[in-house]
Amino acid sequence: CMLCHRTKADTDICGDKRVKFKLCVHNYCQLLASGLFPQENTADFLVEDTRHVIREAAKKSCFVCYKLGASITCCETGCDRTFHLPCAPDGQCVTQYFGAY
Repeated sequence: CMLCHRTKADTDICGDKRVKFKLCVHNYCQLLASGLFPQENTADFLVEDTRHVIREAAKKSCFVCYKLGASITCCETGCDRTFHLPCAPDGQCVTQYFGAY
């Protein structure tokens, strides 16, 4: 996955891998990536939006594993922590999904 950098990850946490236009991402890694929203009336994402999020994540290190590529940010105002989705349980992060986003 180009967002969590795991070749093998728990599909219950990250979802299945999808490959589209040479981009390989887990469903949930893509869904929960900060700044990436599905298109109206579909569960798909614009390829260029996904590429942009991957480029931005490459600049951020994970609060848990300290490796670059963290695409999920904390929802707390003022908190600048970022993490990879599969690292969240190890860092005692709580991931919650509400509604459309």
